[in-house]
Amino acid sequence: MYQYTLLALTVCTAVGFGYGLFRFFRSKSALYLRMIIIGVGCAMLGRLFETLQLFVNGELSSGFHVGMLGTIGSFLFFFTANYGQMDSIVDDGSKKFKKYRLIGLLAPISVITLYCVAYGFKGFSETSVALGVQSAVTAMAAYFHLKHLVIPDVEYGLIRAIRSYNLLALIYAYLCMAEMIVESTALPTVCIVIVFVLQCAVMLAFVPVLERGVKKWTT
Repeated sequence: MYQYTLLALTVCTAVGFGYGLFRFFRSKSALYLRMIIIGVGCAMLGRLFETLQLFVNGELSSGFHVGMLGTIGSFLFFFTANYGQMDSIVDDGSKKFKKYRLIGLLAPISVITLYCVAYGFKGFSETSVALGVQSAVTAMAAYFHLKHLVIPDVEYGLIRAIRSYNLLALIYAYLCMAEMIVESTALPTVCIVIVFVLQCAVMLAFVPVLERGVKKWTT
């Protein structure tokens, strides 16, 4: 069940990436969009590695493995897309936006807390260090996803248009943390299956939701 659910997640992520390539890479599109699609592509490559390893070896390697780079890369692209120009549009660094910056901090704090639940009390190991890096990058991305969900909109509705995307991305971040917790404990296999099924739904909805939001920028 674990193997085939992971395979389904790989396929769903590949479908999302392929659709993104078809919609946003055939013609000129905003760099913001392309970075997010590349992030989905990183997630696909990571899942593909895990799926192949599982079917060939019968189990995933303990400690660091290449598949982790896919998840780390995906959240790095999500973080970079929101950091900088997109964030500066809605937050000029003034005091009036301070409370939204503080609210945004709830996301990385909760992500790091979940990591501590999964590995923080098990001592240092190759696995805990590698997943610690993954959690740190996830936390960085989650900060902007939450912040852009609650911060007031700007002219032309730029942020409101992509709030659904930011919500999905934040959900995906927490699902990745849930996956980490399930795999670090003795919870039944059905728990990780549920997490994978939910990730499948998010990956299939990711690009269409983003596309629908971006269309509002030009209407």
